[in-house]
Amino acid sequence: MLEILFQDEHYIAINKPTGLMVHPSELTGNEGDFAIFQLRDQIGKYIYPCHRLDRATSGVLIFAFSSDATAKFQKLNNEEGEVKKTYLSLVRGHLLEEKLLTNHIKNRYDKVYKSAKTLIKPLQNVELEVPVGPYPTSRYSLVESRPYTGRTHQIRLHLRGENHPIIGDRRYGDHRHNNMMLEKFKLDRLWLHASSYSFVHPFTNEMVCVKSSLPQDFSQILNLIGINYE
Repeated sequence: MLEILFQDEHYIAINKPTGLMVHPSELTGNEGDFAIFQLRDQIGKYIYPCHRLDRATSGVLIFAFSSDATAKFQKLNNEEGEVKKTYLSLVRGHLLEEKLLTNHIKNRYDKVYKSAKTLIKPLQNVELEVPVGPYPTSRYSLVESRPYTGRTHQIRLHLRGENHPIIGDRRYGDHRHNNMMLEKFKLDRLWLHASSYSFVHPFTNEMVCVKSSLPQDFSQILNLIGINYE
């Protein structure tokens, strides 16, 4: 059963587990498990996705109960503060300072580079006495990211562009560190979690903040490498 984080007459938010697709598409086809169908059957109501999360990303996912509510939600403007999304990720290397990233990005589905804007902030750094590649130790950071635009794979691409790819990212990451984490700690996923989603409610004009605590496996990997986060 999916964990419900927020619900009113217009919207419902869940804590999406890693590995669960949001809805069928041309890329996914109709085979597999989808959050939209699981939640529909769980609550007995038809729902509409308000935004998307990558299959491998866990955390806050919001649906609407009508097409009108969906349209109003999708008109909210990130850069004007009507929406604030925060993500937590475990990345390679030590991120030492807060940065606003504005470089254009292109994922595997885009034909051209698109503008994107993400604020990244280091929360904790750690160094392990574990050799990876030519280096005698391995360094990691817990990073908070706030995307102001909503490009596909935006956080993953922006962090890779800073030489801090997300651990467990099989498409844009560093396979040497991915393999080390799997072999040493027996945990394997994209370490990216949508921890909060705040928005100005289109119908009440009140600020709504939906938060999702770290999944057990995410907390476990942080504890194993010596990062204490609550």
